[in-house]
Amino acid sequence: MLRFGLMPMARRLLLCAALSLSLFSSALAVPIFPANAPALTAEERRSLNEGETVVSTSDFEDGITGVIGRIRIDASAASIWRALTDYDNHKDFVPKLKDSRLISDNGTEQEVYSTGRTGVLFFKKTVTIQFLLKGDYPNRLSFHQTKGDFRLYRGEWTITSSKGVRGKVLTFRAHLKPDFFAPDFFVRAVQKKDLPGILMAMKERAESMTVELHGAPEKLP
Repeated sequence: MLRFGLMPMARRLLLCAALSLSLFSSALAVPIFPANAPALTAEERRSLNEGETVVSTSDFEDGITGVIGRIRIDASAASIWRALTDYDNHKDFVPKLKDSRLISDNGTEQEVYSTGRTGVLFFKKTVTIQFLLKGDYPNRLSFHQTKGDFRLYRGEWTITSSKGVRGKVLTFRAHLKPDFFAPDFFVRAVQKKDLPGILMAMKERAESMTVELHGAPEKLP
C-alpha cells in the first residue's frame, strides 16, 4: 500500500523538478541578441569621434545584466581582429587580466581560459572563465562561457563602420549573470568601471599593430 502511495508522489516530485529546470533554462535562454546593435545616437557619435568609450547597461529578468560598449579605432578590421584573437597575450595588455590562453582550436571554434581581478570599492573578486568562441572573420566574434564563475555569460564582439564616425567601431555586447552573490547594481557598476579599460586596450593594441605593419596609423574614412 505504502509503495503504491509513494509512486505517484515520486512522479509528481520528478515532474516538478523537471519543470523547474526547464523554466530556469528558459529564463537564461532569453533575451536573444538582435542581428545588429542599437543605432548610435548623435551624442554617442560625438563621444566616439572624441576618443571616448560609450558603455551602457540594462536589466533583464532573473538577474541577467545586459551591457553594450563601443570604441572608435583607427585601424583596419583585420588589425582589430588580430587584437581580439591574440588570446595568449591578452594578459599582457588587457587591464586586470591575470592569465589568458588558448586551450583548443578545431579550425571553427576556439576555447579560451582567462582569469582576472574585478570589483568596485571594497569588494574585490578573482573571476575565472572558460569561453567557447566562434568567429565570422573579420566582422563578428561570438562567445559563451562553458565553465567558470558565471551562471550565464555570452556575447559578441563586432567590427563595423558607422556613418558619421571615423575609422572602425568595435562593439562589445553581452548578457551575464554571476554564479556568486552580487546585486544587480554591483554587476552594472563593475561593467561600467572595467569595460572602458578593456575597450581602450583593444584600441591601443590594434592601432599599434597597424603602426608595426605600415609605419603609421591608418587614416580611415
